[in-house]
Amino acid sequence: MLVRSRRRALAAAMGALLSVGMALPASAASASPEPISSAQRLLALQGLMAVLDSRSGSVPNSVTGWYVDPASNSVVVLATDDAAARTFAAGQRHVRIEHVDARPRLLADLRGGDTITTSVGGRCSVGFNAISGHTRYIITAGHCTKLGGTWSGPGGTAIGPVAKTTFPGHDFGLVEVTSAAWEQTHDVDSDHGYLNVAGDAPAAVGDQVCLSGSTSGYHCGKVVAVGETVNYGDGDVVNGLTRTDMCAEAGDSGGSIMSGSQAQGTLSGGSGGCLLGGQTYFQPIQQVLSTYGLTLITGAASQDQR
Repeated sequence: MLVRSRRRALAAAMGALLSVGMALPASAASASPEPISSAQRLLALQGLMAVLDSRSGSVPNSVTGWYVDPASNSVVVLATDDAAARTFAAGQRHVRIEHVDARPRLLADLRGGDTITTSVGGRCSVGFNAISGHTRYIITAGHCTKLGGTWSGPGGTAIGPVAKTTFPGHDFGLVEVTSAAWEQTHDVDSDHGYLNVAGDAPAAVGDQVCLSGSTSGYHCGKVVAVGETVNYGDGDVVNGLTRTDMCAEAGDSGGSIMSGSQAQGTLSGGSGGCLLGGQTYFQPIQQVLSTYGLTLITGAASQDQR
């Protein structure tokens, strides 16, 4: 009886051991992580992107961007300063720093006839783009730049501060293009696309000239007189102006005067307005260029069309 009892106990112990032994592989399998799918990886990277996006308010200028790169299973952070990029992405795994040589910039074109406004109140028009050495300028009317302030282009993006003003006596001034958001062009707005500025050969009496202004738009007339002195009142006397039979409106001041592809000058003033026909006066461009030592930006015809 004792032997049988021992055999039954041994058999029960062996059965229990076999049960445990058979259960181990199943238990081990359930503890092993499931393979991560590509969709799960992408979702995790997008989560990392969201974290970095949430830091946009404090991102340094040297960090130029970031994006998901599924091929490397990482979020790539682009920067001109690698240390700044590491600080920006601190605490996040699967980030790869990629060095770049230059920051991106917004690109908008400055063209003759575009609207410009000043921070102290006032609206005028772009005349022409010019440079002196490595410094960029737009040429406009001196009675506009006399207002001072920081000037902005279409859409309100800042261009830069007033650099030079000559008014009265003459009527021209410069706004320095200090913002990298603006790309200078050799174009002038017109009703049929963009006119390229190829030079500055002066028109004679009787020649056709055209105005591009931010208020009255683009229209043409003829040169009536050259070298005229004009009294605008209150001591504002300007000499050496060219008179035309074109009309203009408030806000056109500084706008481009063209004859074919040749820059003629910037609008100074006028009388009558466009409803009554009117007449206008412009400051010849050659005087501006020689006084300030500028080079007019010129080039081949633009392929851009409206």
